[in-house]
Amino acid sequence: MIDAIYKPHLDKMWDHLGRLVARAGISANAVTWIGLILGAANALWYVYHESGVLFGLTLALTELLDNLDGAVARVTGRSSHAGAFLDAWTDRYKEAIPLFAVAHVTGYWPVCFIVIAGSLIVSYSHARAAMEWPAATPARSGGLPDLFERFERVAALCIGLVFGALLPSDLIFGHDVLFVVLWVLAVMTHVTAVQRFARSWRALSDADRTP
Repeated sequence: MIDAIYKPHLDKMWDHLGRLVARAGISANAVTWIGLILGAANALWYVYHESGVLFGLTLALTELLDNLDGAVARVTGRSSHAGAFLDAWTDRYKEAIPLFAVAHVTGYWPVCFIVIAGSLIVSYSHARAAMEWPAATPARSGGLPDLFERFERVAALCIGLVFGALLPSDLIFGHDVLFVVLWVLAVMTHVTAVQRFARSWRALSDADRTP
C-alpha cells in the first residue's frame, strides 16, 4: 500500500542510484541476482548469530536492492519481460528464506508457515488473474489498495525482529514483539490475498459476461 501511494516520488530517488550502478556496468538482472544471493547469505548468517537486531537491520539493507534493479532497468531503457519475471521469481525466495530462518531460530514454525503461504497466495492471485485476462490485474481500480504488499510485509518483519530483541520477551500477553508481529503478518497477508481475489473475481466475472 505504501509503495503504491508513494511510488512516483520514491522512483526518482531510486533512478538516481540506478544511474550510478549503470555507470559501473552492472545490469539490472545482475542486481537482481546479487540481491537474492545477499538475502540468502544474510538469512544463513542469522541462523549462526541469532541476533534479531542485527538481522532486522541487515534484512532492511539487503531488501533495498529490490528497488534498485528496476531503477537500473528504467534509466538504461532495458526493461524487459524476462527481467520482470526474474525479479518476481527471486522475490518469492527473498521473502520465504528469511521467514524460514526466523522459524528455525525462534521455533515459531506454524505462524511463519502461515505468513509464507499468505504471501505466496497474494503473488499467485495476481499472476493467475493475468493468465486468464490481463485486464484483471490493474488491481487498484476502485476500493482500498492492497493493504500488505511486499514492502509492508518486509518492513513489519524487520521491525518485529529489532524490537522483539530489544524489548522484554513477555511484553504482550506473555509473548515477545516478534511473535505478535508474525501473527499480524499472518492475518494481514491473507486479508490482502482476499482483497486481490475479490478484485480479480469481479474483473474476470465482468469479462465472462462481455460478449
